[in-house]
Amino acid sequence: MAPASGNDLNRMDSLADEKHVETRQINTASAALAAAVAQQKPRLLSPSMLRLYVIMGIGYLVSTMNGFDSSLMGAINAMKPFQETFGLDGGGSTTGIIFIIYQIGQIVSFPFCGLIADGWGRRWCIFIGCLLVLVGTAIQGSANQIGQFIGGRFVLGFGASIASAAGPAYIVELAHPAYRGAMAGMYNNFWWVGNILAGWTTYGTNLNITTSWAWRVPTVVQAGIPAVVLVCIMFFPESPRWLIHHDRSEEALAIFAKYHGEGDPNSPLVQLQYREIVEEYHACKDENPWWDYRELANTRAARYRLAMVIGMSFFGQWSGNNVVSYFLPEMVAAAGIKDPNTQLLINAINPIFSFLAAVYGAICLDKLGRRPMMLWGLVGSLVFYILLTAFTAETAHHPNLSYGTIVSIYLFGICFAWGFTPLQTLYAVECLGNRTRAKGSGLNYLFLNIAIIVNTFGISVGIKIVYIGWIVVELVLIYFFFVETAGKTLEELTEIFEAPNPRKHSTRKVKLEVTSSGEVVGISDTHQA
Repeated sequence: MAPASGNDLNRMDSLADEKHVETRQINTASAALAAAVAQQKPRLLSPSMLRLYVIMGIGYLVSTMNGFDSSLMGAINAMKPFQETFGLDGGGSTTGIIFIIYQIGQIVSFPFCGLIADGWGRRWCIFIGCLLVLVGTAIQGSANQIGQFIGGRFVLGFGASIASAAGPAYIVELAHPAYRGAMAGMYNNFWWVGNILAGWTTYGTNLNITTSWAWRVPTVVQAGIPAVVLVCIMFFPESPRWLIHHDRSEEALAIFAKYHGEGDPNSPLVQLQYREIVEEYHACKDENPWWDYRELANTRAARYRLAMVIGMSFFGQWSGNNVVSYFLPEMVAAAGIKDPNTQLLINAINPIFSFLAAVYGAICLDKLGRRPMMLWGLVGSLVFYILLTAFTAETAHHPNLSYGTIVSIYLFGICFAWGFTPLQTLYAVECLGNRTRAKGSGLNYLFLNIAIIVNTFGISVGIKIVYIGWIVVELVLIYFFFVETAGKTLEELTEIFEAPNPRKHSTRKVKLEVTSSGEVVGISDTHQA
């Protein structure tokens, strides 16, 4: 049975008066999606869903690469063997270059992201990116000269960005529409898995190894997860949305049926997605080549989408979180905790709490919505960042306040991870159209890395307090301009961005009256936030 479409839903109002059956009411952002889900309630442990979980799980591993490097460099920079190998002291301009060269590699990769992901497919883009990460790891891990180490980090960043441009797009385009928030939101949470793995690896090697292998072993471990993705990704299905946009609709329908319809190509959820994607493809088909980036900003709707992407790029990095991620050992030392092993232990424990908070945040996304999660997560982050700044400033005069610094770091991380981590990549790829998703995702990483570079130098010259004011600015901009993407199919978001006031239009709700068998017998508008 096909899901209810526009005219069908309009006629359903009268059915409620004709049928005297037990019904329940559903407040939803999308009448069509809610009707399809009501007719075909997904079974979370069905064979097709279990297969989809495996694909999602391997796709999530792409996100670990940036998280691993974030923790890795902060940790090995504090190691004596690392400093002795390259003649460093943990600070200075050379150390800054070592950190930033990874981001420069990611920036340089930008023109190739859309070229590969849109031209060859999401899987090939992920495969090539992971292969480059393995090459970069080999160069970095075997280095005895600072130039080779920097060169390896450049290749690492280049490859990680290539894979990361396609990773979120692949996940969000293949995720089940009823659980897209949880499934796709979990992608960026695996940033913390990489961070945790690096933190505990560096803690163990620094504690037990006194030679240069104390820092080489973690850099070798860095290659493990990309290797797993490299081996698996080409055995998985391609993104059905990419297939439809390359005139391979039958393959796309088969994939939707296998993973979203329990094998039935005529199931309501399968037909809803398939029809919407095909209609969207024909409605906005552009004869310009897929590597033409002008379509990211050639209409008002496209520019609004782009503003959401750029906003998330900077908001996700300029909320004080990189202060904690990159310079946690130094901040702990400034708080009066001088033992390197204790510093690394704190560095290793912190992301565990953040990861757990981020997982819970992803679970909440479909229920609470994207906007409330961002707003409340930032409010909590603001409170604890203020406390963190105050405790750090006064620790020199009151040593006992060092414990307040540690607690504030942990609580800041928990708040930010709950409200923002699941959305940092999900929200950007949701806001982008099917045709521009990979290019826009690459642009997202371009601006993200520009933000990180500014962060790194800004932190080093002591402008940490500026982030307090900036978080307030973020809260205002999100409240007044950011759209709500929860509860809608990716294709339905087109209507939102073409509305006169996208933010206001995105918060509209409809009320469905549904029978126990899943038949929709009534539909009406509820409210507009």
